[in-house]
Amino acid sequence: MVKSTGRLIQIFCFCIGAAVLATDAYAQGDLVDSAVAHVGVGVGYSFYRHGGDADSSQGIVFRYRWHSFHSNWGPTFGLDWHTSDFHQTVGPVDVPLGSLRMRALLAGFGTTQRLSSRFAISANIFGGYSFNNLTADSGLPLAYAKTGVSLVGVSVNNSAIAKPEVAVWYDVFSHVAVGASAAYLVTRPDETITTAGSQIQHRSINADTWEFTTGVVVGVWKKKQ
Repeated sequence: MVKSTGRLIQIFCFCIGAAVLATDAYAQGDLVDSAVAHVGVGVGYSFYRHGGDADSSQGIVFRYRWHSFHSNWGPTFGLDWHTSDFHQTVGPVDVPLGSLRMRALLAGFGTTQRLSSRFAISANIFGGYSFNNLTADSGLPLAYAKTGVSLVGVSVNNSAIAKPEVAVWYDVFSHVAVGASAAYLVTRPDETITTAGSQIQHRSINADTWEFTTGVVVGVWKKKQ
């Protein structure tokens, strides 16, 4: 497991040199433009590469893009919903733990920069809270039984989360953009293991994750002045 100091160094290096597109969107009479100039929504595909106790995974995701309001710098918001299969050591054996579902609500701050009439780059740093739920693997009780221990139950708590992110966007049309992003999610939920005799054990799960996402969104553009 990588030390927390090393994780912080990765995060700071990850964020260096990124900046996000300035999108001062002002209503100029067009109701549709006014309604969607600040946000775009669509669909994408994400790859998750865990640095700790989970297997790599991928899947279809909801994609969004926020514009800044009246400034290159400003607040930003987000969601991070995904499920990953974790494992842990029981006795001398590494066994499946189960599927951890994470539903994170994020808020943060970002800066923007437009590279050309169509290309833009964004950088954001998020903090938030993840609502977690663990579905234990059916083979976990058997793994404990082989060590002479009767497993009663296993659960994880909710956890704080940090997520720096950079993204590149290309405006295909005035209302359509495609993009690719990379992010590093940092979170360490606590696992509680209860065995026979009301014996309770706690450990921290390393759920740190690299996230690589591509996608398309509709309703994102910078109006020409």
